[in-house]
Amino acid sequence: MTARPLFPRPILRPLSYRSLEGRASRRAAFGIFGYTARVTFLIDGYNLMFAAGLAGRTTPAAHFERARARFLDWLADGATGRAELRVVFDAQQAPAASLESAHRGVRVRFAFRQTADDLIEQILATEPRADRLAVVSNDARVREAARRAGSAVTSCEEFMDWLVLGERGASAPCSDKPEEDKPAPGDVSDLLAEFSKPKP
Repeated sequence: MTARPLFPRPILRPLSYRSLEGRASRRAAFGIFGYTARVTFLIDGYNLMFAAGLAGRTTPAAHFERARARFLDWLADGATGRAELRVVFDAQQAPAASLESAHRGVRVRFAFRQTADDLIEQILATEPRADRLAVVSNDARVREAARRAGSAVTSCEEFMDWLVLGERGASAPCSDKPEEDKPAPGDVSDLLAEFSKPKP
């Protein structure tokens, strides 16, 4: 019987700008993925982690902390020198509140006595330059909050493509006209190779 891997294989979809809502969001996304300005990604942590296939609601508690650390390592490896990352995780059952911490340059916050959605909405409402944030989530509530605040919105799948493909995915043109999705060569193999690297 074949043993199940500790970290399931992530799911990666082709880069698709057409799913970004509205012309303003698409223009902002072109700036993000085209490097016209440095951007801060505000990430719905477990939403992205689950979308990547790194954990699920049935993941044993003993493995969950290790999976989260591996997830943050992956983010740090892919975004260093390219963008600032702020990740928000749910922590409603935590015994006490915790301050924002840093994991290899990735800023991490846990939502104490509230959901990550609640804390992300709070950050968006109090951020003086919310238009410089790009929110990463597949959650409808979080995406709507980002749009109201004037932030760019991108799906988990689009962000994963950007993180893994790097410059190969960064210069893709942005158009208001629908385009046919075209898988980039080697995108899945690149992502699987990244997660197969041993971590210290």
